[in-house]
This record gives sequence, structure tokens and C-alpha cells, in this order.
Amino acid sequence: MDKPPWDQNKILKLTISTDFDSNLKELQFSNHSLKKENATNILRVKVPYNYFELDDFESKSLELLGIKETWLTDISLDNSHCSNRN
Repeated sequence: MDKPPWDQNKILKLTISTDFDSNLKELQFSNHSLKKENATNILRVKVPYNYFELDDFESKSLELLGIKETWLTDISLDNSHCSNRN
């Protein structure tokens, strides 16, 4: 593989309503990825290096993660601030 599988500069940031806390518990995300901030749940997920080439990347990501769009209050691609680059 020439490139790492993950874009080292971007993450998918999902802001999820606390109304869906029990749903999120069932999905068993790691404490590193899922945190409570300002009375909302923030899930940060690595994105593939070619995410911009994929059609409807955000919707496909939600489907793969088992998250319903109705749970979200926001979705964005943000700069990664994670020091762990693996």
C-alpha cells in the first residue's frame, strides 16, 4: 500500500442528540471516539484518504456506523487534532 488507509488531516465529526444515548450505548463506540461535550454526544471517526472521491460519503458513513440521520444535530468534516496518526 502506498498510502495509509486514513486521511491524517480529516475526521468525520457527528454531533448526536442526547435523546439517543441508549442507541449509542448499544453501538459500543470507544471512549476515544465518543465523548459528551456541552450536553451533546460527539463522535469522531477517521475517514479514508480518498473520502472526497466517494459518492455521498457522509450518508454511507452513517449507514456503516449504524447511526440514523435523525439522531444528528450536526455532521461535518473537520481538521484532525489527534496525536495518534495510526
